[in-house]
Amino acid sequence: MSRVFPPVATSSRQIAPLPHHQPQPQHQYQAQLAQGQSQQSNSSRWTPYAPNIIELYPGPKNRLFLSLRSGIGEEVDYALPKLVVASFNEIDKFKLETWVDSVSALKEWPEKWIEGLELEVASQELRKSRRQSSSQSKLLRQQDTNGATDDDIQAPRELALSVVPEWTLPQSTIDRATNSLLVLRNASFTNTNAKIICRTSFLEFLIRFFSLPTSYLLEVSLRTPEPIHHILNILQSIFPFLVPNHANDPRIQRIFNVVLPELLIHTRDQAMIQNILPLLISNLSISNNHNLFPYSTLQELISHLLNLIVLRPTSPPVILDLSLDLLISLTQNTNYCKQILLSPEFSAHLKSLLALLDYDARQTQATWENPQHLTGKVIRNPAGEFVRNENSQKRRKLQRELNQRQMEIYGGPGVRVEVGEKAPALSKQIQERLYAMREPTRSIAWMHEIFIYSSTSQLLQVTFWHAYRDFFQNPSTIDPLLSASEVIKNVTVAFPGAMAKVWTDEMGGQKFVIAGMGFRKGSDDQERFTCLWQNCPSPHSPTDPKSLLAHIQATHLTTSQPPLRCQWADCTQMPFTLSHLLTHLPSSHPTPVPEVITSHPSTPDVQISQSSVTSRLVPPLARPFKLHFAATTTPTESTQGQGRIPVGTALLTCLILRNLAKTLKAELNLLDVDLIREKESQKKKNALEERFGLPIPENVLKEEEKEEQDELNDKLRNQFNQQDEIQNRERLNKARNAFVSAQERLREVVEQNISGLAGYLGESLGW
Repeated sequence: MSRVFPPVATSSRQIAPLPHHQPQPQHQYQAQLAQGQSQQSNSSRWTPYAPNIIELYPGPKNRLFLSLRSGIGEEVDYALPKLVVASFNEIDKFKLETWVDSVSALKEWPEKWIEGLELEVASQELRKSRRQSSSQSKLLRQQDTNGATDDDIQAPRELALSVVPEWTLPQSTIDRATNSLLVLRNASFTNTNAKIICRTSFLEFLIRFFSLPTSYLLEVSLRTPEPIHHILNILQSIFPFLVPNHANDPRIQRIFNVVLPELLIHTRDQAMIQNILPLLISNLSISNNHNLFPYSTLQELISHLLNLIVLRPTSPPVILDLSLDLLISLTQNTNYCKQILLSPEFSAHLKSLLALLDYDARQTQATWENPQHLTGKVIRNPAGEFVRNENSQKRRKLQRELNQRQMEIYGGPGVRVEVGEKAPALSKQIQERLYAMREPTRSIAWMHEIFIYSSTSQLLQVTFWHAYRDFFQNPSTIDPLLSASEVIKNVTVAFPGAMAKVWTDEMGGQKFVIAGMGFRKGSDDQERFTCLWQNCPSPHSPTDPKSLLAHIQATHLTTSQPPLRCQWADCTQMPFTLSHLLTHLPSSHPTPVPEVITSHPSTPDVQISQSSVTSRLVPPLARPFKLHFAATTTPTESTQGQGRIPVGTALLTCLILRNLAKTLKAELNLLDVDLIREKESQKKKNALEERFGLPIPENVLKEEEKEEQDELNDKLRNQFNQQDEIQNRERLNKARNAFVSAQERLREVVEQNISGLAGYLGESLGW
C-alpha cells in the first residue's frame, strides 16, 4: 500500500507547532459529550497531522507504529505528529493496548535521547578530570623513586583526554524524543493506558533518566524543559500503579526521596515546582515511605518550603497551596515536624504562617430584622437633647404668658428682668427645626426662642432686623427672608405686650424701637444649669455647676436644719442629703446620650421620666435597630450532610499549625517525663544506700563503684549527644514561646472568622 505525502520544500518533514500545552484531553472530551458538539470541536481543531480512521486501526500492523519502529527519519517524522494529535483529540480511541508493543516503540527515541545525555555527562566528567589534573601538575613535579618525572606519566593521559570530542545531541533526536514523551503523557491520562505504561521497560527508562546527576538534570531543564515536564506528568499519572508493585524498589525510592527533592530545592522553574510537589505529596501518603529522606536533604527541603510560602503568590496560588499541602504531609510525621520546631528561624516561620490565616479573607456584615417577640416600643430619651429643649420651650412659654399679664399695657405692675446685649446662641437641634419652618411661623417661633418680656427694655428696630437676618441667612433655610416691616409686624403676634414705636432720647433724637422686650440672657447650654428648686426666686442666675451649687446653698439651704424631703422639680427623695442633691446637678460637659430609647410595651411612658429606674422591666430590642454583626470569611465549600466546610490556603495553614502544636506539646511532655524519671532513679539510689546502714558491705560497694564507672564512661561517650539534647530543649522552649506570643493573634482568628477555622486551631491554643 502506498501513500501520497504532501509536498514539502525539503526531503525531511519539519514538525509543525503542536498543542503541547493545551488542556487535558479527557476533560475536554467530557465537555464535548455534555454539549453534543464533539464533531464540530474536532473539526475546529483540525491540523495537517490529524490522522484518519485507518491510521488508528488497532492491530499489530498499524501503519503509524510501523513507521515509528522503522527507524527511518522521514517515516518517524510522519508518524509522531499524527500520534501526538491523535492522543490529544481522540482520547477515547487512543488505547495503547490495541497496538502491540506500543510503549516500547514510543520509548525508542527517548532512550536515544538519554544515551546522548549520558554521553554528554561522561564527556563533561572527562573534561573536568582533565582540568583538575592540569591544575595539580605544578604540585606533582617531584621525581619518583625510579627516576621518572610526573610529567612523563601525565603526558599520555592529557594527550588521550585532549582528543575527546565535545558531545552534542542532534536537534532532531530531541524533537522526536519530546514528541514521543508527549504521546505517552497524553495517553497516560486514562487509567488503562497508565497501567500499561507502568511496566518494567518504561520504569527502567525512568530509573535510567533520574540516575543522571541532579546538577546536570537542572542544566537540561533550562535548555530543553519540555521533555522533563512530560516525564514528570507521566510519573504523576502512573504513580497509583507504582504503589502496589514497585514501592519497595530502592531505585524507585531514590527517585522520590533524593532526586525529586533536590530538583525541587535547586530549580527556579515554576512549572517544574508545580509538577514535583504533587509527586512528593503522593509519595508521603504511603505509610511505609516515611523517614526515608536523607537528613541533609530533609533540612534543605523543609527550609525551602518555608521560604516558598513567603513569596508573593500568583492567582490562583498553586505553588503556595502545594507547598502548604506538602508541609502538612511532612508535619504529620513526628521526626519531620520536630525538624521544623528545632529550626532557629521557627519564630519567623510561625509569623509567616499566621499571616496566611487571612489569605483571601473578606469582611462580611450581616443584618436582619428583630423577631416580633423581642421588639419593644421606642420612646424619646428623657435625658436627650430633644426632650431638654422641649422642656425649655414649655418653661419659656409659661414664663412668657405670666409676664404678659403683668405688662403695663394689660394693667399690670410691669416686668423688671435683666436682658442681654445680643441674641443668645441656640442649640443645633433648635436651629435645624427653625430652618425647616416656613414664614410667618418661622419668625414667630424664632422670637419666642430669642426674646423675653421686659418693661424697661427698648430694642432698636435695626438691631432686631439684623438679628433676624444674621440667623436665617443660612443655606439650610427653605423660605426667603421677610422684609423688615413684615418681621416687625409679627412682633405683636409673638409678644402682644410689646409694640413698635418712635422713641425720643434725651438729646431730642428720634429712634425707631420695639418697646417691652429684649434679648434673652444666656444660652441654651447655660439653661442646663437652671435651678429647678420649687419656688426659686432667681432660677436663671447660675451658669455652671459651681454657681448652681452655691446658689442652692445660699438661697434654699440657709437654715441650720436641711429639709426632710428633696424639693428639686418633682423629686420626692427622703431623707434629703447633700450627696443626693449632687445627683441633680448637671456636669460641665454632658455625656452624649441617644435621643431615643427602648421600653417594654407594658411600661407606661410616665414611668420613664421618673427618677426610680429599678422597678422597670428589662427593655427588649427596638425595631429601628437591626441585629447585625461583622466577621471575616475565608473560602468554603458546601458538602452534602456537613454544610459548608473551610477550604483553601487558610485551612491548609490551620492544619500545619495544628500538627506543629501537637508535636511540640508531645515533645515538651517527654522532656518533663525524663526529668521525673531522673529524679526517681536518684531517689532509688539514695534508698539503696540507706538500706544496709553504715558501713556498706564490700561487695555492694564494689558493684556500685563499677556501676558508677560505667555510667561515667557512658556519659563521656554520649557527651556530644547530651549537648545536642540540651540545645534541642532550648529550641523547643523557644518554639513554645513563639506559640505563646501568637496566642492573641490566634484568638482573633477564632473569634472573627466564621468559616469554621476555629475547629482546627484548638491544639494551637492553651499554652
